[in-house]
Amino acid sequence: MHIKNSATALILVIFFFGFTSEVKGQAVYENVQNSIYEYLSRQAQNGNILLDDIVRPLTRNQIAQYLFDLSSNYQKNKSILHPIEAKELDFYIREYGLGVADGHLNDTKERWLGKDTRGRLRFFSKIDSASTFKGKSKNIIQPFQFNVEPVLQGGLQYAGEKESIVFRAAGIQLWASLGKRFGFQMYYRDVNENGKGIDFDKQFTPQQGSMPSANPKSEALNYSDVRASMTYQWKNGMLSFGKEQYMAGYGLNGNIIYSTKAPSYPYIRFNQQILPWLKFEYTHAFLASRLVDTPNSYRTTNYGVFGGQRFKMIPKYMVSHALQVKLKKGLDLMVGESVIYTDKIQLGYWLPIMFFKAWDQYVSGTNLNAGANTQLFAQISSRNQIKHTHLYASMLVDEFRPSAIFDPKRSRNQLAFNIGGSITNLPFLPYVTLNVDYTRLNPFVYQNLLPAQEYTNNGYVIGDWMGSNADRRVFEIKYTPIPRLKISMRYEKIRKGAKGNAEQQYFQQPQPEFLFDLQQKQWNTTARVVYEMVHNIYLYGQFQRNEVKTYGTVFKTQTYSRANAGFSVGW
Repeated sequence: MHIKNSATALILVIFFFGFTSEVKGQAVYENVQNSIYEYLSRQAQNGNILLDDIVRPLTRNQIAQYLFDLSSNYQKNKSILHPIEAKELDFYIREYGLGVADGHLNDTKERWLGKDTRGRLRFFSKIDSASTFKGKSKNIIQPFQFNVEPVLQGGLQYAGEKESIVFRAAGIQLWASLGKRFGFQMYYRDVNENGKGIDFDKQFTPQQGSMPSANPKSEALNYSDVRASMTYQWKNGMLSFGKEQYMAGYGLNGNIIYSTKAPSYPYIRFNQQILPWLKFEYTHAFLASRLVDTPNSYRTTNYGVFGGQRFKMIPKYMVSHALQVKLKKGLDLMVGESVIYTDKIQLGYWLPIMFFKAWDQYVSGTNLNAGANTQLFAQISSRNQIKHTHLYASMLVDEFRPSAIFDPKRSRNQLAFNIGGSITNLPFLPYVTLNVDYTRLNPFVYQNLLPAQEYTNNGYVIGDWMGSNADRRVFEIKYTPIPRLKISMRYEKIRKGAKGNAEQQYFQQPQPEFLFDLQQKQWNTTARVVYEMVHNIYLYGQFQRNEVKTYGTVFKTQTYSRANAGFSVGW
């Protein structure tokens, strides 16, 4: 990588004028829970492809390009893939494709419960190949695709007499690519949980948070999960807006920067590949504060109906931007900043290249009560620089005083970090992956003087689900004995301290120690099996043993086991 003195000027020129017309179809995001992400990550870890997935979701055409690269490399050297991996490659190609050959398909009829041109069975699909054409590569552009699939899910969770839950969900998902640049998608499911032991709050758990559709009953919970987005892309970049899951980093069972813990939120996202080694990401999101804006709420004429009041919620927003640098082959670094702000839209946060911390200081001056909640973050990833190994680390700085770092009374290092590693393709274990991961969140990370500006959406942390003053150690082994059958064993130890209060956060000297006012310790052992029978149809089973020690006014130890089993049509 050669960085010249004129790099800054060049970045600005390309940023505003670097748009070109040649692109591929399928500008549609793929669900971050799909098995394709784990497959591509493994191939990158083995050095078979170069993968850019620090920020997810990826689009279907990005995935198709990675599969094209992998297929090309496999044709040159058959030894790079285990026979099981080769079969899985064919499986994923049928889903994402390598393009439809020119003149290969003249039939534009809709297909109900039929196979598409790649042999992928779909509920409903249509591919219009009448205007397909070749780009510079051998990939063929598909100007129009449309697919509709049902979402059907069911499961049972059992942990003895105190916990027996039936899980049911039904919905629909669709996606389409229109022309060369435009795509859209929609995913909706209505979820019902019935039985004893339902976790209504879903706070201290990696399970995604939810907003009940109606008042929950003692043994019934109903909520919905909806995601939708529209995308416009060009050769080196993309603009999208919608309501989606947004992830960054590689932590096991949690991510400290952006995770899937909070319900999906609306956003506008822009990314541009400025130079071959430099990429820019910008996102402006619209969050839900769940806090009433009392001065702007008002009485209605129906005084006797539900209190006769119209409540307005405090508007809440998040903005972030980041630069991602390819330091060398397989070594990537991302650095950026984010801001949680409230009350009204501010122009400075709609300028992608603005330094947000400086804008916050411009707007609020030295008045802490007038400012926003700012963070700095970084993520580094090294793949196959040590053969078959992935090493990664991330950090989020909520508040940091360099001038007081060695002063135990004044030091306020409110930061979180994650570090981990993975090794795969060992000579005696060809399709086994070993993972180890550690996450620590210092006291008061994600918290703020103003409750509306905490690092949350709808009451759930945007980052790691444990919240502040906690840490987690994870050891995991994964094995694939036959194509698409994933077996994993995971052991984790979690420690969680008190959240604390604003007085402790801003005035106590010295600051409370890490894990102050210890709340609980957990030791969790989990065995999980997932089998993707056909595309997007999963069977799963899981057994978990938990030991929980609770501290405080009453000390107690609980040990319990929980079994889950179910299916999912659509993920």
